[in-house]
This record gives sequence, C-alpha cells and structure tokens, in this order.
Amino acid sequence: MTAEGAAPTVSVIVPVYDDPEGVDRTLRTLTEQAVSTPYEVLVVDNGSTDRTPAVVASYCRARPDLVELLVEDEIQGSYAARNAGIERASGEILAFVDADMRVGPAWVDDVAAAMQSAEYVGFDVQIEGRPEDGPVVAFNHVSEFPIERYVEEEQFAPTCCLAVRREVVETVGRFDERFRSSGDLEFGRRVHDAGFEQAFDPSVTMYHPPRSVRELAEKYVRIGRGLSQRRRYYPDRFDRHPLFTPANYLPTLSPRKLRDSATDVQDRAGTTFPLRTLCVFYALEQLQKACMGVGRLADSVAAADAR
Repeated sequence: MTAEGAAPTVSVIVPVYDDPEGVDRTLRTLTEQAVSTPYEVLVVDNGSTDRTPAVVASYCRARPDLVELLVEDEIQGSYAARNAGIERASGEILAFVDADMRVGPAWVDDVAAAMQSAEYVGFDVQIEGRPEDGPVVAFNHVSEFPIERYVEEEQFAPTCCLAVRREVVETVGRFDERFRSSGDLEFGRRVHDAGFEQAFDPSVTMYHPPRSVRELAEKYVRIGRGLSQRRRYYPDRFDRHPLFTPANYLPTLSPRKLRDSATDVQDRAGTTFPLRTLCVFYALEQLQKACMGVGRLADSVAAADAR
C-alpha cells in the first residue's frame, strides 16, 4: 500500500481511542515522510465515540495508497487494537506509534535502517516543551520514557516507541489482549526469553507532548491495574508480593523524604531545580504512588466481581 506500488517494508500501527487531535498530529507527520522505504500506516480505532474515525477517514481519502482505517471494537484495549494492526500488516517490520506522538520527516527510513541488524528495538522519546515551561512539564522531562533503562534492565520497550520484526511475533505470539497496561512488558519478556536480541537505538527519535496532572494520574492508575493483572495472569513470571503494602502506595510526607526525592531527581536530571519545582515533583511522586494503589485495588475488585 505505497505510492510506488511496492510491498511495504515497514507497517506503522497506530491504535487510537477518542483522540481526534492526537491522531491528526500523528498522521500529519506520518504522511509527510520524505523517505525511500516503502511503508503503510494502519490506524486501528478502538471503538471511538467522537470524531476520531472521521479524522482518520480524511487521511484515508487524501492518501488511499498509504493510510488505512481498521476497527477493533469488540475488545476495549490498546493491545487488542495493536493485534488487529498486526493481523492486517504486510511489512516485515512492525513499528508501533501512539496516537498523540509525532515523528521526524525521515523517521520511516531511520526505523528501517535501525532494524537491518536488529529484531526488537526501542527508540528514543523526547518530551516536547522545555523544563522551564513549568514544574509539571519539567516532571515529564525527568520521569517519563527512560527507554534505555527499560530495555537494558527490564527487557522491554514501551509500545509507543517499539519496532519488531515479523518473525519475532510469529515466534512468540502477539500481545496479551487482557492487559490494560504492562502488556508491552509481558510481550518484551517473552521476546527476551525466546532468545531474541533487544536493543535501544537513540538515533531514532520520537516526540511526545507533556502530560497534564490529570493525564499523569490516569496513566498511574492504568499502571497499577497492569501490575495487578500481570500478577494474576502470570503468577510464575511476575512478583508475588502482597497486593497492598502501605509504604508502596500511601503518601509519605516528611522533610527527609522531600530531601531524598530532591537529591534523586536532580541526580537523574543532571541539573538543579528551584525549591518550588522540587515540591511539585514530590507531590507528583506521591500522586503516582496513590494512583497506582487505586489501580491495583480497582483491578482486584473487578476481577473478584467477574468470578
């Protein structure tokens, strides 16, 4: 599905749900590629109830050779949507992009080059905006998307910045559609256990808007649900620690904790921040802990009700 009529080398899979502005931003950069690599863009709508499908359809009309709209509305979840994209994909390289990100004009060529000698690769993600734009933006810069650490220490790359060769998926299987979060981690661990080499390539860059406080809280709740789900679905592969440990999920408000947080965050950032910014960081860290606890509790209650 390319302008030249050649079979695509790269299939770009974009799951989306109720995000017309985000998917417009992503598709604009994906359809303005100045590249030689044949590629296709598969947008998988996960049952949107707003104008998201109409936005995607406009790109399909403008670039029918490049963009295709798929629908996965039977299972609500991004991993089910990504699996629908995998099923339809024609390329030997499967590249996943979230529907609020943007990429540079040579991104598809860069992905193809990175995958010439690799099977599973996580790419660099940069937060847009400057740390000087405010404490919440600065917190995004410090805390979000440590992709190199994820790949090297936890054997996975987030699906917002992941490319994998088709034979890897054919060997280990697709994403586990039951997950609300952590499905990328579970998939990455399967890839690692199967003996495929995993790599981080900082030369391929993607761009993500900074999350607001509300968006950060929603993310942390999803992560908490994912922690509970991976423990329930794969008890032999993931932790069996007690579900609720107050030290892990309850706010810890003390001058010592604030000092330790400030030291840690400035060491990771390689810079210093004003006291106001550090206090916001500390508050957001406490929000993270609380929301993850809420997510774990909510998922456990839902699982009990389903029995």
